[in-house]
Amino acid sequence: MSKNRPFRAQLPRKPAAGDEIVIRGKLKHNARWFSVNFCLPRPPHVPDDQTPPFIAYHFKTIFHDDGSSAVIHNYKNEVWQAESVEQNYWMMDRNEKFTLIFRFHDEVFKVFAEDTQHTPDYEFTHQIPFDMVEQIELWDDIEFVEEIAFRYQHDDIDH
Repeated sequence: MSKNRPFRAQLPRKPAAGDEIVIRGKLKHNARWFSVNFCLPRPPHVPDDQTPPFIAYHFKTIFHDDGSSAVIHNYKNEVWQAESVEQNYWMMDRNEKFTLIFRFHDEVFKVFAEDTQHTPDYEFTHQIPFDMVEQIELWDDIEFVEEIAFRYQHDDIDH
């Protein structure tokens, strides 16, 4: 796996149920992997170029040589945990720009492709409390990030 980690963003505040993170970007035309990670605080002894030890949600898309692709969901609590593998139906053309929306819910992360006017494309049950998430990281074969938006449902910034 490539160690190319092109983008990291600090969340402006602690996420709550109903909050969303919107990512717009474009993968490389020959992308093999693409991941979005919701990371907990990085301990001081872990360098920035190493994978964080705690990832509440790892959303990864893998593109195979035979043209097939898959989405992998898992999390990391010091070590990577068991993966859940599903069919990829959010990214059919790696040459097109994409929009992914991640919504925090009490029990699950919900993932939407393009917009939220439909049922979620993917869901992943929390294993680590999502309100501990401090950063989002995009890994591997992304050509560029056009936008990351943090949509908060609550006006109170001290929650």
